[in-house]
Amino acid sequence: MSIARILLISCLSLGIVSAAQAEDVYKWVDSNGVTHYGDGPQAAKQNNATMINVQTPKMGNVPVSTSSSYTPPRPNVRTGFGLQNINYNISIASPADGEEIRANNGTIIVSTNITPKPQGNYAVRVFVDNSLFASSTNAQRVEVEGVPRGEHTIMVKLQTQDGKIIASEPIKVTVLRVAVGRK
Repeated sequence: MSIARILLISCLSLGIVSAAQAEDVYKWVDSNGVTHYGDGPQAAKQNNATMINVQTPKMGNVPVSTSSSYTPPRPNVRTGFGLQNINYNISIASPADGEEIRANNGTIIVSTNITPKPQGNYAVRVFVDNSLFASSTNAQRVEVEGVPRGEHTIMVKLQTQDGKIIASEPIKVTVLRVAVGRK
């Protein structure tokens, strides 16, 4: 038997199997103009439906491939390449612990000391009372806006390009804001 004949018989067999898997579906339009579909011949007789032929695969007949050409992407992790396990230190240079800051508009400047200086991009985030208030990229000085009057705990966190997060020791400051019109 030739390969062409085998292929022809295989294709014809697949066509017969596909035709055997056809489902009867009925379509009708109700008095409001809404199109409906159903598989019951009783609903079809009641609504003057027309039969449409739909090919649906049967459970168990769906081919499942055991091999996959999908390869998940590798995580962007740089190992080796001269990178070392660097221990960074971050601290708040100003304001000083216990300082009273006059900030009528609620804006204060937080300056940090980072050693050693991170290679590549880094972020400095300022937390006031454990809430993120401001952040800066590649700068050790951050302007923090909207700090309310009163005593607050300030902490900064450094995030390096390789994902390390280092936190400073928290400090306490008091923000003084002039109240206009109070009697």
